[in-house]
Amino acid sequence: MEQHADHLAWHLSVDPNRVGNAVISTFDPVPIEDGEARFALQSFAVSANNVTYVQTAGDFGYDTLFDNPAGRMIPPVWGYATVVESRSALEIGSMWYGLWPAGSHLIVRPKMTRAGFRDVTARRSALNPLYNGYLPKGPDDTREQITQASLRPLHFLAYMLSRDLKHELKRYSHVVVTSASSKTSTALAWELRDLNPVGLTSAERVGFVQGTGFWTRVLPYTHTADIGAGSVAVLDVAGSEDILKSIRARPDFGETRVIGIGFTHPESAQPSERALFFAPNRVSDVVARVGAAAFERDLEESARQFLSRSSATYDVNRVTPDGLVPFWADISRGKVDGSRLNGCVVNAR
Repeated sequence: MEQHADHLAWHLSVDPNRVGNAVISTFDPVPIEDGEARFALQSFAVSANNVTYVQTAGDFGYDTLFDNPAGRMIPPVWGYATVVESRSALEIGSMWYGLWPAGSHLIVRPKMTRAGFRDVTARRSALNPLYNGYLPKGPDDTREQITQASLRPLHFLAYMLSRDLKHELKRYSHVVVTSASSKTSTALAWELRDLNPVGLTSAERVGFVQGTGFWTRVLPYTHTADIGAGSVAVLDVAGSEDILKSIRARPDFGETRVIGIGFTHPESAQPSERALFFAPNRVSDVVARVGAAAFERDLEESARQFLSRSSATYDVNRVTPDGLVPFWADISRGKVDGSRLNGCVVNAR
């Protein structure tokens, strides 16, 4: 059974070398083939996390997810979409959560799994399987869609880091998280709360970060000397060499280990001695230790608690497709309100 999409097809693309340079382009939908389905996006989250996907695309294969225009890249975004045309096992009208192109439509070649389906389109074969998986159903309300699409991927990163590295982090005198106003850092503070991580943020955002209730200590970047003496593990969400130099320059500092998480400060990012943490690559080791069923139960329960605890912390800002280009430029410069979850509403059900 088929139903042809009748909406204008479009996508956002950026220049990987000038990540703030974004344009929206329309395109003519191509017919789907046997075994394929076409999705129309409903809504997707937009945050510094998506900018990081572009900046690290070459390292992790994000640039192979979608059919990119020459010399440009369509940012991957987490969100919800509905099947509008199908020559596969997917039912028209069914809603799915996963990683989509920033735009209006996507054609997938689904292979059904226990949890949902995996897109086995050839260009995605080299990517970590977690990025090709899609889960059924979800909330109809776009505010809740944006909330879940904003927080779930960041919680997953924080969850994996805590399960994989918490034992190692315990041997440091201090655990420091940069860009503490970001949602990624908030998730890290939740998952590592028994280590009392120190949050670093800009002076004007200290009040907001403290008000979330997730942090024991919050310091402005100008007060890194107050972290304290001894060894430090830095979970570097900012990606700023200036901030790292300031941490290393504090009095009586000991060993400083930097674990790269993100790039919320792209304007001051430079090559640095930091090992990037890539959560999907750690899943197999954690599952091997605890078992697949226990892993899935623990992850879902932790996500449920985090979403319940944090959803009231943030307002939701809905961006229209017409406003997406300037909003992306602001995101890429770190010029967004950290107290909001931001998302683009493409089509409401």
